[in-house]
Amino acid sequence: MELYEKCKEMLINHYGGKHQDRLEHSFGVVEMAEYLAGIYRQDIEKAKIAAILHDYCKYDDIEDVKKLLTEEEIFECEKYPFLYHAYGSAYFYKNNIGDDEDIFNAIYNHVFGRPSMSKLEAIIMISDYTEKNRKYAACIKAREMLLDGEFNQAIVYSLEQTMKHCLEQHENPHPRQLEVYNEYLEKAGIKF
Repeated sequence: MELYEKCKEMLINHYGGKHQDRLEHSFGVVEMAEYLAGIYRQDIEKAKIAAILHDYCKYDDIEDVKKLLTEEEIFECEKYPFLYHAYGSAYFYKNNIGDDEDIFNAIYNHVFGRPSMSKLEAIIMISDYTEKNRKYAACIKAREMLLDGEFNQAIVYSLEQTMKHCLEQHENPHPRQLEVYNEYLEKAGIKF
């Protein structure tokens, strides 16, 4: 059994017959990541593994996830709780499956990336936002940009939309999110 199939089976068993929508989302992320990895000449197996495990800890108890994290990560997650599942899922991968740093980083940073991220990290981040089961208008628009070959522009647009959502919820975007946004503005050749 190839490693991706083993990871897929682990995710299905972990969800225990629940969270069918999240499983469909994860399969959609795999499909988009596989497609993008092929276009951008990235390791397809790595992309599929990172994609299938990116939300592994999505429904885990926060106290259980905290056991996997450093004190600095817990402090950060207390301020930005949406990061718990990403960090926990990355450590699940490292503790139970493999030690590939690019896969670990792709899972760890899938919410909004990080400055100077690898192409695999960027693929998992944008695949999470644009996979076919996402029906929000902004996700559809980003997916269209992505499929038109506008990789960096799709990342800029997705980050704009997620930061806008944060502000609408009266929350501040993570400072790292702003750094990634500025970096990809430059990569996309967008000037304000």
